[in-house]
Amino acid sequence: MINKKWLIQQVVGRGPLWVGTALKYLPKPVSSFGLEQQLNLFFRPELQQGELDFLVGKTVKVEVPDLQFQFYLQLHNKRLRVTAQQDSEDVLFRAISSDLLRLITQQADPDTLFFRRKLALLGDTELALAIKNLLDTIELGERLPRPLARLMNQVAQAVPEMVVKQVG
Repeated sequence: MINKKWLIQQVVGRGPLWVGTALKYLPKPVSSFGLEQQLNLFFRPELQQGELDFLVGKTVKVEVPDLQFQFYLQLHNKRLRVTAQQDSEDVLFRAISSDLLRLITQQADPDTLFFRRKLALLGDTELALAIKNLLDTIELGERLPRPLARLMNQVAQAVPEMVVKQVG
């Protein structure tokens, strides 16, 4: 039987390498389409209520350097659109995968990550603040199947522990 703690340590320690390698070989249109579908599903309540309308006519670039992954996000006709390339962006949202996971699971405060220079929000300050505030209001446990949300929380909790062990 697989030890749960060992498995989580493997995901935390090697996950970015595995995901980054997979993304490297996955055609950009495929990764963009899959990400677009998942984001529209995840943000369905906000899209239906117009809470993402501040994105109309704007482009958000998301970079995850340790995965060597980036994408551009726009809102068109009440749907999020993801593309692999764009001429410019209004705001850049950049963080490594472990910090993004901690942010998504609300185990790290976006302001703390920002002031520790682990989260970059560059460009249109008002747009960046609107994105940050929106992300602060979303409860992951209400959006994802309970087992997946629980696993993501356990992995996120292991991140600081693994980072300390790798540095020390």
